[in-house]
Formats: sequence, C-alpha cells, structure tokens
Amino acid sequence: MKRILIATDGSKFALSSAAYIANLYAGASELEITVLSILPSVPPLYLEEHNDPLIRKHYAVWKEETLEEAKKYTKEAIDLLQRGGFKKSHIHARHVPHVVGVARDIVREADAGHFDACAMGKKGMGWFDDTFLGSITSKLLEISEDHPIWLVSGSEWKSRNVLVAMDHTPKAVQLSRYVGEMLRGLEGVKIRFYHYCTPFIENLTLQGRELEEIEKRIVDNERNQMDHFFQEAQKVFDDLGFDKKAVEYEFEIGKSASTRKVSQRILEKVQEGQYGTLVIGRKGATAAREFRLGSVASRLSTESQNCAVWVV
Repeated sequence: MKRILIATDGSKFALSSAAYIANLYAGASELEITVLSILPSVPPLYLEEHNDPLIRKHYAVWKEETLEEAKKYTKEAIDLLQRGGFKKSHIHARHVPHVVGVARDIVREADAGHFDACAMGKKGMGWFDDTFLGSITSKLLEISEDHPIWLVSGSEWKSRNVLVAMDHTPKAVQLSRYVGEMLRGLEGVKIRFYHYCTPFIENLTLQGRELEEIEKRIVDNERNQMDHFFQEAQKVFDDLGFDKKAVEYEFEIGKSASTRKVSQRILEKVQEGQYGTLVIGRKGATAAREFRLGSVASRLSTESQNCAVWVV
C-alpha cells in the first residue's frame, strides 16, 4: 500500500496537488492518502490565557474557529479525491498544531507516518504566499532530504506521461526504483529517461580538431555511462512488471550549457512531450553535504509550470 501525504492551506494552488493525485491514481486501489493541515501559530496575546479569564474565553473561540477552518480545507481536498474515485476509507484528515514551523511540522508528520511522498501546490495564498515557490515550500525542499517532495502547478496534466531527468551519476538507478514503485500497476504509463549531455559549461576558445577531439571523448564517455545506467534502470522496471515499450531513453547533446540552460532544456522537453510529471534527483553530481538541493533541481522546482515535479 503506497502512502501519500497532501499538505493543504486551503488555497486553489494547494488543491491542485489533490487534483493531480486523483488524476494520476485514478482507478488505483493500493493507495492511502492523508490530507494535512497545520493550524496557525498561537498569537502572543493568547499565550497569557491562563492568567486572564477574558483572554481564555477569546482563546477558546479562536481555537474553535481555526480548527473549523482547517477542517474546511481538508474537506475540500477529500471531496475532490472522492470525486476522483477514491474510497472514503482510504482518505484521512489530520489537523495538527503549529509547533516549530510549518515546513518542519510537515516533515515531522512525514516522519511519523512513513509516507512515500509529500505532495503540495507549488505556490499558495497562505503558507506558500511568496515569489515563485513560496517561503514554506522552499524551506521544505531544504530540510526534507529523506522525503520525496511532489510540487504541483497548473490544473490539467497528462500525469501518466513521465520524464525522468538523469544526471551522469548512478542516482538514475535509484530514481528508477522509486518511480517504478510509485507507478506500478497503473495503466497507460509512459516513462522517458532523458539525459542532456553538455561537454562544456561555457563556450571555449579552442578551435578546430583539438576542440572536436576533446568534445568527442567527453561525449563518448558520458554516453557509455548513461547507457549503462539506463540498462540498470530498465532491469528495475522489468522486475516490477512494466511493459518494455512503456520505458524509453533519450541522450541529447548540447554544445555548452550553464545550469540555467540545462534546466531550460529539460523544461522544454516537458512541454514538447506533454509530460505531466517530471522526476529529478535532489542533488546532481555535487553531493556535498552543504548543498541540500542541487542547482538544476532548484531551478526546475522554481521554473516548472503545468506539471508536477518530484524531487527525490
């Protein structure tokens, strides 16, 4: 049984994550969903409620009102999931108090519930109200190293068309295992592994045959590496029962590319292939502990539109 946590703040952006799950897993029975709402932090005035009966009275009203509002938010998401065909017994609501901070409280719930993924709208009106990703979403990406995060934007997706962006590390095999487990048993799934090979990160001044020889050597070596990684990934999908025709691989060469150009090319592929889901590794070739999120992953999370980005 797969388990997914949906975090909601009641905004239309947050509801998009519930719609995405309903679309992706339509007809699936082996899925349990928990819709989570973190209650607002207690205003400083109410922290003195034990000393003043009047404050205590107003605090009780405030608690009741915030809980009712949270229940409204989770009910909207649950109703959407039920309209998508999910059984009521497979959907749960949780309304938990603000303890440390919204992002850390979500991670705490993800830890306690052993969820396979945490899904949310990429930008909202409440928690996620900030430029691009939103402050809470950004923080969550930073601190959720052991939890796959699904960031959803837009309202219509061909969610079973999946693009897996591979970097030139063995993590591609780990991604394949996660993707395979999460999509196992779904009909109509089409998965493309994609690697954008950029021999140089900037335009070089080398000319003629010298440049061509260096470029060819780098590309050939990287192609051999990626071919091996994809063969290993294909074995994972074979073992999980996927049709071989459902899993493809593409190796593309770019002359030179900065981090920005790489992310732009990947997002272009998402649009060209009408992929509803983009899967990326949390870190790229730089595995240093101080970089909790790779530069390409950060850009893709921020700049993606009308798709779900799985940061794994």
